[in-house]
Amino acid sequence: MTDDLIQIGTFTAPHGLHGAIKLRAIGQPDALLELRRVFIPNKGWLGVKQIVLHDVIPVLMLAGVNSRADALTLHSLEVYAEKEAVRLEPDTFYYHDLIGRSVVAPDGSSLGVVLSMIDTGAQDILVVRYAERDVLVPLQAPYVRVLEDKIEIQAVSGLFDGS
Repeated sequence: MTDDLIQIGTFTAPHGLHGAIKLRAIGQPDALLELRRVFIPNKGWLGVKQIVLHDVIPVLMLAGVNSRADALTLHSLEVYAEKEAVRLEPDTFYYHDLIGRSVVAPDGSSLGVVLSMIDTGAQDILVVRYAERDVLVPLQAPYVRVLEDKIEIQAVSGLFDGS
């Protein structure tokens, strides 16, 4: 895969009888509504005929996926799209853009580096490597500010000192 692709989610289950399939989206589902094609490893590019939100769950109709049986073959597969095809709302970020960023306190002192992200559904969590241990930090304003080249965290007492 190339660097211009991002994972947008994972297919979960068919929706109806005519090949529609639900997507467990990473990020904001409405950012996906303009997609024209998606990439599925080992299957390649599939054209998007339609994307609708069923409540907040994206449901995709894809070219060549015409039945419930076809949709079942996609169950649990990761789904990717071109970065530029996914529109981001202001102050939203791709996980991969945050991984590797330095983390600092408001006074500029180092608190470590972002190792990974955890999507809990309700809250994004930064996994920050600090003093040879991993610290889980909710990505929550106003305590966390994503700046141009780093992430500033106003940590609650005990979060980084282990007490």
